[in-house]
Amino acid sequence: MSTSLPIPPSKPKAALRGLQTLGQILFLVLIWALADRIATLAHLPISGGILGLLILVALLLSGVVKPALFEQGGELLLANMLLYFIPLVVSVVQYTSLFESEGLKLLVAIGVGFISVLVTTALTVEWLCAWTRKRHLQRLTQQRSKRPVLAKQELV
Repeated sequence: MSTSLPIPPSKPKAALRGLQTLGQILFLVLIWALADRIATLAHLPISGGILGLLILVALLLSGVVKPALFEQGGELLLANMLLYFIPLVVSVVQYTSLFESEGLKLLVAIGVGFISVLVTTALTVEWLCAWTRKRHLQRLTQQRSKRPVLAKQELV
């Protein structure tokens, strides 16, 4: 007689969600890889990551790509973002002498870069939210203008 535990029923929704998330991450990586290749071949003065971001924003604004297409993958990447900074911490430990001699300059450069990214991100998000609200208001206004107006007699 076997004493093994019964195999739990498969969870197709969870597996499908995992594959969907993986596909979304691959979609983002593909955009980055294509943009990096374009930036390299065209000898552009910006990195492939920045070009990829611009391409993604253009696709979103034009409506060609919907945010839901990569929402779960983006959330997973953002949730695990701390892992992307581990190499930075290792390099700080590795190059202690550099930080002792040039620490203030590096700190200022990192601080200015951090503030720049923070402010640019905040302004971009605010602009995009205002633009989205404006488009939504325009659509509602158009829908209301197409509705027939009821006469006062019909209301009574």
